Amino acid sequence: MKTFLLPAMLAAAMLLAGCEEKTPGDRLSAETIRPIADRDAVEGMAVDEFKKENGWQDTAAINTYVVRYNYKLKLVKPLPEVALAQANAILSSYADAQKNPGMMGINLWQAQLDLSQEASEWLRPQGNGFVARRDAFFAGCQACIDYWNREGSKDEVNVRRQALVVAWSRLEAMGFKDADKVGAGVPRQAWAPFMKTEQGWMAKQG
Repeated sequence: MKTFLLPAMLAAAMLLAGCEEKTPGDRLSAETIRPIADRDAVEGMAVDEFKKENGWQDTAAINTYVVRYNYKLKLVKPLPEVALAQANAILSSYADAQKNPGMMGINLWQAQLDLSQEASEWLRPQGNGFVARRDAFFAGCQACIDYWNREGSKDEVNVRRQALVVAWSRLEAMGFKDADKVGAGVPRQAWAPFMKTEQGWMAKQG
């Protein structure tokens, strides 16, 4: 009789132990949140100093606990090269809109408008000072200079330059400075909700 009871007792104890965990385990939270941080790192960057920062009960959802991690996005390539890679990614998305312009070209028109507006909003406050800033930023990146000066139709040149301006502006918005070198990093955060179940804590979907 005792032989049959022992496995059942062990299973019950394990179930209770899972239910008694007040917060998600570090392994679960790290395995869930690290991919979020990794997706934040574009080409030329790496996630560094990934550490748990805090956790709290979600007051709006019962049995839900939120965990947050701090990390840095560190440059593993020079910043101008990172900007160039992102500009090419933007151009790739733009090319998709050209291939699938939508009814009456609405998709392509929207892509053109979004790119132009985002670039203009960043350039406008800089005025004539942008040219000197651009030349200083491109100084050590011949590929960037070639990209900027590449010949093409007026529209092609505008779109290509706008893509690089937008990529550069987004890196600045993340906290990177023009003079940052390889190894420089900016602080970032990522978090995820977890749900308490009969089988223990699980990452909450959606």
